[in-house]
Amino acid sequence: MALKRDKFDAVFSALVRERTNWQCDYCGKIFDSTDPQERQKLHCSHFKSRRHKSTRYHPYNAFAHCVSCHRKLEEDPCEFTAHAEITYGEMTIERVARLAGVPVRLKPWQMDELYQHMKNELKRIRELRSQGYIFRAEFTLPDWYQEGISYRMGEAA
Repeated sequence: MALKRDKFDAVFSALVRERTNWQCDYCGKIFDSTDPQERQKLHCSHFKSRRHKSTRYHPYNAFAHCVSCHRKLEEDPCEFTAHAEITYGEMTIERVARLAGVPVRLKPWQMDELYQHMKNELKRIRELRSQGYIFRAEFTLPDWYQEGISYRMGEAA
């Protein structure tokens, strides 16, 4: 069963694609962010499934992949892991994989904070783009989410 996409997924997906300036993380193909048909050809691809709440919106759990690369990497988990480790580093991907295994239930205030933070980061990256910045523009999320601190401490249970 596919997970329903909500406003959190929409802003996170936009962040992931803006981060690369609408370029596939795997093959390097560039997409026109102003063309609605082109926009659909670049996906937000999760290394660990979206069903894992602890990493669903983690910056290091997502990539901008064209339809072809997304399909290829989904069918070849070893290649996806290698790609993820090259992009973010082996230790980072191991940490994301560990966090994915931690069950969480985010509280409404945490979801609100997460959403506002993502919107602010998207605005920041789009401002960079409007000023001519063409390189990869990383984004962050609140430390309690990105570092998994609240999960280890049991605050989000």
